[in-house]
Amino acid sequence: MSEKVNQGVELAKAGANVLGQFYQDLAQPSVKALGQALATVFELCPNSLLSLKLWTEKRKLNFAKRLNEYKEKLEQIPEEKRCEVDTQIGTPIVEKLTYTTNDEIADLFTTLLANASNMDTVNRAHPAFIDIIGRLSEDEARIITYLKKKPYIPFYHIKEYTFIYDKLITPHLNPLTLLEKNEHIRSPKNINAYFDNLLSLGILKQVISDSKSSDEDYAKIEDCFSKPKKPLTQRSNKTIPLSLIDNYQTHDILQLTGHYNPWSPINSDKGYFEITEFGKLFIDACIK
Repeated sequence: MSEKVNQGVELAKAGANVLGQFYQDLAQPSVKALGQALATVFELCPNSLLSLKLWTEKRKLNFAKRLNEYKEKLEQIPEEKRCEVDTQIGTPIVEKLTYTTNDEIADLFTTLLANASNMDTVNRAHPAFIDIIGRLSEDEARIITYLKKKPYIPFYHIKEYTFIYDKLITPHLNPLTLLEKNEHIRSPKNINAYFDNLLSLGILKQVISDSKSSDEDYAKIEDCFSKPKKPLTQRSNKTIPLSLIDNYQTHDILQLTGHYNPWSPINSDKGYFEITEFGKLFIDACIK
């Protein structure tokens, strides 16, 4: 019995040593809950080592911000449902929160930490998710947040030039989605790299099928990437393969085809990016 009491005292001291650097009132219920949830984590990350990691004022302020964000999420968990965080989850997350400055990425870490602090959701907190978060960019974190509301993203992969009525539909080496035009995406030119990364991480899968998307979805994508073009009067069945037109301008294409054909089919793939079962687990654990 005395051994357990002594262990509890040591854990309380470890939490106080760390939290004392950021909070004046350690008896405040929310701060006390923070210390209890991360007690063993702080014991394995002693005050001297943490101080070394946070040796700049800027880094201390950043870590204090992340602790407060986690504390706010912890406060939303009923007291009787709170539990101590497993060190396999808590220790690497605390380590990463000492230097994570991006708010989107930090939010994934603190949400995962909060789920690891809740008896009802602790089973969602898989250690693999920590490494996945570390391999995400800010834009990819935003795409994943978007996917929580809509579990698939339609894409349109146009492979050949063709003229349709008053639009010039141009080929693209990569699938097109409406996310390229989303104002929340900071680097839209990197969209396909983002999808490649999310596919490699097992969060998304790519399906060549239009079964989940409507013609309206693809029409919106087409409208976003098509260019206005006055139609010619003659018609032809010619299309130009993508491999032949990389270096041609629009007027060169007109010379090559010679005619306008409003009925030419587009060589294209329609499909969607869909969340995998593993991706659903990740989103449940890391997106609030």
